[in-house]
Amino acid sequence: MTDKTFHIYRSSAGSGKTRTLAKEYLKLALRFPEYFRYILAMTFTNKSTQEMKDRIIRYLDDFGHDRSQDLAAEIRREIALDGKAFTDSEFRDRSREVLSLILHQYSQFAVSTIDAFFQRVIRSFTRETGLLGNFRLEVDNDLVLEEVIDRVLDKLTDDDELRGWVLEFSLERLEDGRDWDIRSSLLDFSREIFREEFKAIEEDVLRATEDKRFFNNLKQSLQKEVKQFEQHVLGEARALMQEFHSLQLVVADFKWGASGSVYTYIAGLETEIKPPGSRVRDALLSSAAWPGAKSPSKDVIIARAGQTWIPRLQALTDYIEQESVAYFSAEQVLRNLYAFGLLSDITKTLREYLRENNVMLLSDAPQFLQGVMQGQDTSFVYEKVGSFFRHFLVDEFQDTSGLQWSNVLPLVRNGIAQAYRSLLVGDIKQSIYRWRGGDLNILQERAREDIGVLVTDIYQLDTNYRSATNIVQINNALFDASAAIVSRETGTAFPQQAYIDAAQKIFRQHPGYVNMRFFRQEEKAPGEESGGRFDFQSVSLEQLPGLVEDLQGRGIALRDIAFLVRDNSEGQAIAQHFMQYRASPQAKSTCKYDVVSNESLRLDQATCVLVLINALRLLDNPKNQIARAQLAFEYQKLWPTQAFPNHHRLFSESKTKAFATQVPAAFAQQQDVLAALPLVELVETLIHIFNLGKLPTEIAYLQGFQDVILEFAEREKNDLASFLEWWNENKWKKSIQVAGGVDAAQIITIHKSKGLQFAYVIIPFLDWELNHPPMKSPILWCRSDDAAFNGAGYFPLKYSSKLESTVFKEYYTEERKRIYLDNLNLLYVAFTRAEEGLIVHAPLTKSDKLTNVGRLTKLAIEQSEYLSGLWTEETLSLQAGTITPPPQKNVTPDGGVMLRGYSVSPWRERLAVRADGKEFFEETEKRRKINYGIFLHTLMSRVRTADDITVVAGQALREGLLAEDELELVAESMRWIVSSPVLQPAFAADAVLKTEAALIMPDGSERRIDRVTLQDNKAFVVDYKTGKPKEDDRRQVQEYLQILQAMGVKDTKGFLVYVHEKRCEEVHA
Repeated sequence: MTDKTFHIYRSSAGSGKTRTLAKEYLKLALRFPEYFRYILAMTFTNKSTQEMKDRIIRYLDDFGHDRSQDLAAEIRREIALDGKAFTDSEFRDRSREVLSLILHQYSQFAVSTIDAFFQRVIRSFTRETGLLGNFRLEVDNDLVLEEVIDRVLDKLTDDDELRGWVLEFSLERLEDGRDWDIRSSLLDFSREIFREEFKAIEEDVLRATEDKRFFNNLKQSLQKEVKQFEQHVLGEARALMQEFHSLQLVVADFKWGASGSVYTYIAGLETEIKPPGSRVRDALLSSAAWPGAKSPSKDVIIARAGQTWIPRLQALTDYIEQESVAYFSAEQVLRNLYAFGLLSDITKTLREYLRENNVMLLSDAPQFLQGVMQGQDTSFVYEKVGSFFRHFLVDEFQDTSGLQWSNVLPLVRNGIAQAYRSLLVGDIKQSIYRWRGGDLNILQERAREDIGVLVTDIYQLDTNYRSATNIVQINNALFDASAAIVSRETGTAFPQQAYIDAAQKIFRQHPGYVNMRFFRQEEKAPGEESGGRFDFQSVSLEQLPGLVEDLQGRGIALRDIAFLVRDNSEGQAIAQHFMQYRASPQAKSTCKYDVVSNESLRLDQATCVLVLINALRLLDNPKNQIARAQLAFEYQKLWPTQAFPNHHRLFSESKTKAFATQVPAAFAQQQDVLAALPLVELVETLIHIFNLGKLPTEIAYLQGFQDVILEFAEREKNDLASFLEWWNENKWKKSIQVAGGVDAAQIITIHKSKGLQFAYVIIPFLDWELNHPPMKSPILWCRSDDAAFNGAGYFPLKYSSKLESTVFKEYYTEERKRIYLDNLNLLYVAFTRAEEGLIVHAPLTKSDKLTNVGRLTKLAIEQSEYLSGLWTEETLSLQAGTITPPPQKNVTPDGGVMLRGYSVSPWRERLAVRADGKEFFEETEKRRKINYGIFLHTLMSRVRTADDITVVAGQALREGLLAEDELELVAESMRWIVSSPVLQPAFAADAVLKTEAALIMPDGSERRIDRVTLQDNKAFVVDYKTGKPKEDDRRQVQEYLQILQAMGVKDTKGFLVYVHEKRCEEVHA
């Protein structure tokens, strides 16, 4: 074994990097029983963290039971090289011992994300850094940013400059045809301040913009430069055009006419100033190149050109070429000045908010820790964290950001200085998270330079254990050619350097299947007009159901198929297409068309959640007619056997009393009571009222939604209006996880597929751009030493080819190189997920320009001898191998239980403690009579119709209001009351019911009616009496009736109910 203590493993797809990291962890942990506490393994995501923990524990369990013999032999052999030998029994016993210690000291099992580790350090440094102990570490940037944007918008009335920036921002978005919602647009735009590129220069930006005159001074200076340039150019151009017109010359009199003539160039300077093209340059060399061959003014043009026009045009073009860089630079800064102002103001407002609310963003952790680490003894850092880590193992290192590495670096150096081994594992070809700060250059060069070449060993994991032979061979050739093409296109050798070790050795001796099909513009989707715009995605979509049918016919289960897409909108199109196809006559009864996607698993797409959300909206605003109609519609959809037959009638009648028949009666009649409930209790009550727990297919969504409710109630305000506002802005982020055994094809984005593998992979839309789409151009933070900008610091400029003509050209060139490599890496991730088969659809573009990954793939096929040998021109396809079912895998059941129902009930109906202790010492008979009257009144207040008595009585028993021997007596009295013929109006199901209703008198006193029903301006009053009749009983009811008449009720009727005597007595006002 090497003496070097820092190991870098450069991997490729399917090469076993996670296994390698787990193996290295075990080699260290098995040396001494409790040594695992000195090892910190860091990964990129929570999912990979859990996978790493599971794998380590599973391997230890295997070793302790003589399983996984190959890996055990590897570890024993490599440990022996370091001077520690184990016999079979010693190794088995040590594995069991380490496993037991990990499980019993699980908090010391340090496998976590880098962010989680940073969070732990921050918590340890609250005192040293001045953070209050009760500070809140906020994970959700958007939650804070929403508050900040609201503050910024509140300032618009009083801040003219800020208002101007927001107006420019809005106008630009409208001109681009983008979202007009200023708040959501600003929220999206402002995420720029969380990017690591901005964090690195944040202090410089705030320092430069601290002076309130900064923007005004900069604007005036740049506008002056732009104006001087334009005045000079346009002045000379207009003078030349005036001479042309004075000689009555038109564009046809000049060579090349409207397509590049001198006349066209000079006239065009009025709208766009640019350097001359090749035809104008030719005209500067000879006056004979000025006139058109058939121009009647040919001789005049030649003469004037030779005398004055050529020298004047030469001077003009020289001026443009000499000064245009400064002009275009100033123009770009001015065009993006509003962005500079907005981001500066938003950043300052964010800082104010964080300080006032004692909040720290998790995204600020790397920058914060960098300040902590500087000037600190790293052993002190260890002590504050509470652990003395010696070894650091980092997975997915290509996705680590510069700041993250800067913070981990001192700890790694400290361990290496003491001869403790650390390692990094990563694959720069799978670096697809640059937008999160991932920097592949750290893995490529910087890590080795930072630690030291003399103590670093680099290993190459070059065998593919995942994919079949044809897939590996085709990918080897494809990415060798593609990297060379991208290098030529971007003018940099870096893509080829990144892919220099891309070729992999083959482990699986199974041929596998690859098919790449290209579609010409002539191919049309059904219904697509001839001669119209080529809609490649529609053409590809039409092929997918037949393709899935063919795969199923060859023994491929749907669960073994995955569609990889660039974004969720593509996934949604596939899901909708399969849904429509399944309901069409073309669908085969012998095939399945089920697909699972992020969109289909979103909570806001589930019918049960739509029922709950619209019920909440209606409770929040009873006048919300849209919520009322949607609630009726979604609820009726849940119960097909009871579904309302006419949707138009359903929507129209939801605005009338018929709404009460479209939803459960308990909801229609208790909206006031429901609206007063706390949020968590309200949602659970609604689930109970709408019987949503009885729908097995909705259970996962109900659980997910209740999790969201609980999380919101813990973190935010526990009120309905706040939740609905939050839901409208965040609903698209919430989805459920589905069990892996579901027999459905998976639709997943390429980014989320990283680290996963599927038997058959279909990439239906190989057409994403290699460059940034114009509508999604990022902001580049640029600076220049040019005199016009020196001292002004960094400027936020939108990525555009126009930057090529400015002093900021190097920033544009660097970003172009990076985005091309990003998309090449995305292509690599997509093509390397397949185990048995890879199927690709791509457009065959007429243009030779390298614009998208489909064109890149086609060029790679043409330039590779191996790939071109697999190409068939007649079918425009590349194919190798045949479709065969994947080998059967031994899948261990997860032990989960399938829920058939989801039991919920209002907590007030659950078991309660009977609280009657204070009456314990009263005379028994007296107490019994008092309790009887109280219980009867309480229970009758819960009864609406005779059907409710059994439920109410059972509820009273569970709550401890009544003992079993008391229950029958009270229930018998309740049944007599409800069945009394004269009292039937009091128990009408369609009447408005008030029980224990309080009436406030003019003098402030209160009267309480046992029961009153209101219907068609008629009131029916009932007063229960459990004692002997009294003279005041009748007067009391008469007073109730008189009060109701004074309130405007025309027809009133009252009854005294003497329960013990089983007698009803009518009372008139």
